[in-house]
Amino acid sequence: MNLMSNVTPRLDRLAPLLSSEPDNLPLHRECVELAMRGGEFPRALEFIDARLARHPGDAESLFARANALIGMRRFEDAIGILKVLEEQGVAPAAVMQNLATCYFGLQRYESARACGDRLIAAGEKSGDVLQLTLTSMHHLGDFDAAVKLADENAAVAETHGRFAGACALLFLDNDDSAKARKFTAIALSKNPDSIDGLLVQATLAASDLESEQAFGQFSRVVQLAPQNGRAWLGLGMLATLAQDFPRACEFLGRATGQMPQHIGSWHALAWAHLFGGDFAGAEKHFAHALELDRNFAESHGAMAAMLAMKGEREAAEREIEIAERLDRKNMSSQFARALLLERTGGPEVTRQFIRDAVRQMARRLPAKPSAVLNDLASRKPRG
Repeated sequence: MNLMSNVTPRLDRLAPLLSSEPDNLPLHRECVELAMRGGEFPRALEFIDARLARHPGDAESLFARANALIGMRRFEDAIGILKVLEEQGVAPAAVMQNLATCYFGLQRYESARACGDRLIAAGEKSGDVLQLTLTSMHHLGDFDAAVKLADENAAVAETHGRFAGACALLFLDNDDSAKARKFTAIALSKNPDSIDGLLVQATLAASDLESEQAFGQFSRVVQLAPQNGRAWLGLGMLATLAQDFPRACEFLGRATGQMPQHIGSWHALAWAHLFGGDFAGAEKHFAHALELDRNFAESHGAMAAMLAMKGEREAAEREIEIAERLDRKNMSSQFARALLLERTGGPEVTRQFIRDAVRQMARRLPAKPSAVLNDLASRKPRG
């Protein structure tokens, strides 16, 4: 049964009573709790503001107001209230945890982590606090600290599905597939729709070329969280593997929209255009990747591959030289050289290289998200 269907009838019965007894504090608390539990945050805010109009500065009502604003994702407004309560010394741990939640919601990960560190130092090691702190560390790229936190609190993860999911994603990105699998199993046992758990399991399945399972799980993630760029990237790479390039371009376009600074997603999108014969689209997206980082060898190598496919040999060789000066082992310039050799070796050279490259793309999806087409990503993406 829908949660709101459980609470709304009772709330509808109690609300008129509260109107006639506005200073009945237990009744007020129950109405606010029911509205919050049912996701009716604006209604909760009405109850709270009515009480604050009669009792300005009431700490309990101010804290409840911040909670309702968090539910409405009005994080900046909630922070203003929480900072006042923090200065007054009201419920320090609860206020700090809500501040961390607000900073995280605003993607201010350094501030969220700072709050989490303070809570943990004070002995607050609930699964919620650990999850938020570890995920902030993950976003900030501090893998050593995040892994240490996960390892030290593995027992908490055994009983807290969301923290287990955060640990699973962390270990996946840290190339520890054994721990990633372990914590994924916990996360999915607690919640079959754990987004982190599904992402990790889909990524591991794609790495094993179990495309059907991976596609189903990535698809479930985007149903649950359409803004999850990592899942769109996975779907796009699987479509590329299947050589369904129009669909790959569609999925990867969603990925770049959600992760605009992730070079690997732009490379994957450009390769899909290139493999599908859209040179203009490939050039546009490879050029954008170069704008993000002009010292990334794979971007120059990829541009060389596109130029080679267009038959612009001299320009391709110049880009290969730049790419190999930056990194002699970069895969894209090797691809470009193979394409140049194809002029004498026949079209099968190109076709075979593309098949191999796409398979490698799937195997590294994105087991370390610094790789999209072997090593075509420069940052670790998150949703």
